[in-house]
Amino acid sequence: MSSFTLDRQLDSIAATTGDSPEVAFFDLDGTLIAGYSILALAWETARRGAANGQMRQSAKLVRDLLRQRAKSSGSNYHRIVRRLTRVLTDTEEAALTELGAAAYRNTLARSLFREAIALVEAHRAAGHHLVIVTAATRYQAEPVARVLGIDEICCTRLEVIDGRFSGKVVSPMCYGEGKALAARRVCKQLGASLDDSWFYTDSSADLPLLRDVGHPVTVNPSDRLAAHARAKRWPILRFGSRGRPNVEQLIRTGLTAQAVAATTVVGAACKRMGISEFNTANSMTRFLGDVGSGFAGLDCEIVGIDRLRQPRPAIYIFNHQSLLDAMVLAHLLRQDVVALCKAEMATNPVLGPLLRQVDTIFVDREARDQGEVLRRAVGVLESGRSLVVAPEGTRSTLGNVQPFKHGAFLLARKAGVPIVPIVLHNVKDALPKGGFLIRPATIRISVLEPIQPERIRNIRQCCSDVETQYAALLGRSPAAALPHRASA
Repeated sequence: MSSFTLDRQLDSIAATTGDSPEVAFFDLDGTLIAGYSILALAWETARRGAANGQMRQSAKLVRDLLRQRAKSSGSNYHRIVRRLTRVLTDTEEAALTELGAAAYRNTLARSLFREAIALVEAHRAAGHHLVIVTAATRYQAEPVARVLGIDEICCTRLEVIDGRFSGKVVSPMCYGEGKALAARRVCKQLGASLDDSWFYTDSSADLPLLRDVGHPVTVNPSDRLAAHARAKRWPILRFGSRGRPNVEQLIRTGLTAQAVAATTVVGAACKRMGISEFNTANSMTRFLGDVGSGFAGLDCEIVGIDRLRQPRPAIYIFNHQSLLDAMVLAHLLRQDVVALCKAEMATNPVLGPLLRQVDTIFVDREARDQGEVLRRAVGVLESGRSLVVAPEGTRSTLGNVQPFKHGAFLLARKAGVPIVPIVLHNVKDALPKGGFLIRPATIRISVLEPIQPERIRNIRQCCSDVETQYAALLGRSPAAALPHRASA
């Protein structure tokens, strides 16, 4: 069943109508995330060790990590596990929890397979009990479970005595038959049956549990597991939204970077030819939006596009997920727009030169007096141009809505112009925060009804209402800025 698609799997989940409780079990490494969570934990441990003067141990750990990346050696992976266990001996449990949080924040957040998230959301919608069952520890699994809203974790436990890790692993590990035992325990507690349960994994080590459940599904399986799955006619899903890049993605990333550089060149050429600043900025905006989006492989599906054609000037607000947001918005708005941007971007080696050429208003978020920013912003609106503002102020790692700041709403009321909310659903799938590789994607965009200035009487309340609208559209899960109907 190698041709099994994600959409087909989502349909089968939605079709479940059993009266008894159903459980969906998910492996962590290679299934919910690309790669191994322990490597991310080891990197954070090495960083902490170096900061604390434990240079020798940190250097050995980094050496092993680099070897693992270069060789993808299973034996070296187990060496990392053993060395990490030794290094973390006598570590306070609170510190282990912080290391796990840092591993998620710095690495694992951008390793989540969008396809896996779609599966989690589909099982949640079907009312199934969600469980991560993994050989990893809770320090690796808990941040992922919390973000995805997963109900329960079955994992390998570390022995903690008097609040410190003893250096020993509690037996039995949640590995191989240990996973099957853990799953049986969960089903017994819930009054559920493994015959009605689902299990997703990439590893042949998980065959005991795959054989026990009624709905076994393999995800990016190893060669051994794939052969077994084909013989048993189990579904085989291929996830490509994260993990190692392919040649196309590398080429697209390079071409997109060149498009950004070329846009800067276009601006300089227009200036030398004596073209007005307004027309130069418009040419740069259209070039970046059309050429850059084309190279990046971004297709846009837009709901409410007619609302972008309403009279200007206006203040366009958007939820900030990715550096590619600027490219998407340039493609949508095309001309007569000026962006408000955090001051740090002025020195960005890739985007800084471009932003400085198109009259971008840079905002020092630490400054108490924003009078000059307000003056320039009002001047832009009075000139007939529109503003583009991210009220969150910075990018979201997972696409969840962060608290909105009031500045855009204050400006709209002061200048007497409407606010046009633009909801970007999944730009981060193409380039997440902290990522460097662009992956082609279909970007879903919702343009909401403009908010006329006379409706902005209470700035705080209006801002809160719009933030709530965004949160509702993006879904109840912090990770739900992803389509449920992901491509296979």
